[in-house]
Amino acid sequence: MVKKKLKYVFIFGLLLLFVSGCAKSNPGEEIYNHLEKAVSLELVFEEQQVPLSKVESEEYELYNEILNLANIEEIEPLAKKAKEFADSRKEMVDIEKASIEEAYEEFSLIKPIIETIEDEELVKSANGLVNVMDSRYNTYMKLYEEYHRAIAYDLELYELIIKEDLTIEELEVQHEKVNGSYQKVNEYKDLFNQYTNEYNELKKKFYELVDLEVTYN
Repeated sequence: MVKKKLKYVFIFGLLLLFVSGCAKSNPGEEIYNHLEKAVSLELVFEEQQVPLSKVESEEYELYNEILNLANIEEIEPLAKKAKEFADSRKEMVDIEKASIEEAYEEFSLIKPIIETIEDEELVKSANGLVNVMDSRYNTYMKLYEEYHRAIAYDLELYELIIKEDLTIEELEVQHEKVNGSYQKVNEYKDLFNQYTNEYNELKKKFYELVDLEVTYN
């Protein structure tokens, strides 16, 4: 078995049904607006999770099928299909990245607003959001880079398995590269989810501090 089947599902949003507060704009409400717009921008990212997981599963099963074949003529069409799956995954994670970047850009608009807040407790809470979100974003960028690297190793593997003079040693070396990369992907994925959960909890506390009545779904 070459690589562990990944369940690549992350949840960012605390989707809101309504907010009621003072009619007059204040820093807390302005920050709220940017935070929830960031949630909506990241929905594109979330929409990629199910199809991405499906393609990963199909590619994983296809490679296992290839391993049971010995005839190059039988392997070649399956290797070609596996490459198509890998290219499809690459496109999906590129869409994910664009969504994450757009959401983070929107989130970053709260930073100058925080500088206008006088309440120390509120400033501390808002800065906590910034710190965790920055860590979350940076972790995703590392995840994205490593996932692309893993796909590149997969593509190299599919080229390798159609070589007529392929040796066991060559295959083992490539397997190690693939498995090592996906191990890092899983580590970054876990850390990303950890920051996501921490961020959502801090966001709830911030909304409580600014006295916004928020209903979560």
